[in-house]
Amino acid sequence: MRGLFLVLPASAVLAACVEVDMAVEVLGEDEARLTGFIQMQRQMYEMSGGDDSFCAEEDGGTLVLTETHARCNFDKTGSFEELMRPDAADDVPTDVQGELTYLDANRVRALFPLSAMNDGMDEMIEDPQMMAMMRQMFTGMSVSFTVQGREIESSTGTISEDGTRATIRLGVDDLISPDAPQLDDFETIVRF
Repeated sequence: MRGLFLVLPASAVLAACVEVDMAVEVLGEDEARLTGFIQMQRQMYEMSGGDDSFCAEEDGGTLVLTETHARCNFDKTGSFEELMRPDAADDVPTDVQGELTYLDANRVRALFPLSAMNDGMDEMIEDPQMMAMMRQMFTGMSVSFTVQGREIESSTGTISEDGTRATIRLGVDDLISPDAPQLDDFETIVRF
């Protein structure tokens, strides 16, 4: 699980046919709760060795295997550093890692660098066979990120009616369509 939902290289996400639904609830100036799931096709999970790193218990993960999917449900509370910069991601450039930064006056900036996926997406779009295969494998899948707290001050995502959550959801066409616009970073300023 380490790094899959925090580091967003397009080739890794797409090659593994990973579906992600992640929520970060900001609890304090250096505390947050990370919940959600990562799911991939069972065949891809087994081809990658089916090891514990996909869903380690010490990272708050619970692995659920079905005939068709491997799903990691996770729920972990910790410091921003513990949640957003896991040990396994130390060698990953910081411009592709999610981050939480305390600003001031009970305000935190949450950033998920989705724009880092653009280069990998451009390369895949140039290969029609790869695109056809990805479109078939990704049908119905999505990548979703939510930031929540007492109040959302601003966001590049969609803010809920009650003003406590901001979400961005990317479907197949948002990720692998040649006509899709370049992805922008998902940035939210949230009060706790």
